[in-house]
Amino acid sequence: MSLGRILVVEDDESLRRVTQVQLEKCGYETAVAADVPEALELLEKEPCHLVITDLNLPGASGLELLKKVRVEYPETTVVVVTAYGTIETAVEAMKSGAYDYITKPVHPDELRALVNRVLERRQLIEEVRYSGVPWTRSTVSRT
Repeated sequence: MSLGRILVVEDDESLRRVTQVQLEKCGYETAVAADVPEALELLEKEPCHLVITDLNLPGASGLELLKKVRVEYPETTVVVVTAYGTIETAVEAMKSGAYDYITKPVHPDELRALVNRVLERRQLIEEVRYSGVPWTRSTVSRT
């Protein structure tokens, strides 16, 4: 049984493959895409719990993907990754709805901890939603 479905969007083939292998070793089901059109096509076929996207992609950027995912798949969490981390891009990503923002190179332990946090949070939200307790951000943050 998969612990969660994750889409990795990275134009660098070796980084994409390494990330996929790391996540699969942790028990996650993964899909990979090299650019935004491929990512959107995959999401249309099978939505994911989490999208981990590089910020700098050929054509449309990871930030553009983030904005589309937030509108078309509001239940999907997005984490932005980039080698070119600046405070401005981090702020823009967070304002656009990113759950988190990390810089390359991403250490495997950091990636695993981040994914665990995202999916545990998602599970808590689902448990609260189906428990009949009115949901607010404070309901989840108390746990």
